Amino acid sequence: MKKGIKLFLVYSLILYFILSLFKEGIQLPDDNITYLILTIFVLSLTVLMACPLLSFLTVKCKFPTFFLMSAILLTGILYVLKIFMVDFYVNEFVFKGLELGSIQIKSFEVVPLLSIVISAVACSFFCTIYRELDGD
Repeated sequence: MKKGIKLFLVYSLILYFILSLFKEGIQLPDDNITYLILTIFVLSLTVLMACPLLSFLTVKCKFPTFFLMSAILLTGILYVLKIFMVDFYVNEFVFKGLELGSIQIKSFEVVPLLSIVISAVACSFFCTIYRELDGD
């Protein structure tokens, strides 16, 4: 019980931090704190459900499987939240481009589905890293 609560709180902080980094693409409900707490609560429960779902599917909950399952679940839940949650918006935005030495990335338009997938993968990656470093 204590471990589950600790994981829930840490996943909540990770999800809030990562989603707040995507300010242009994903707008969390800032006006009403109840919607913000409910959004983070649903997303944290989604990440917590990855291991039991993998166990149900008779797959071991290791780094790659937990990462893939939580990314898939978060993508689905973020899309559902986009449709149904009040004050939770996923917007189009223009990536301005990037130049790192000889590597150039030109500007392009990021559609909402791409924002959802990138943020879900980032959240899943950091939650998986924490889970592995914490040591079951």
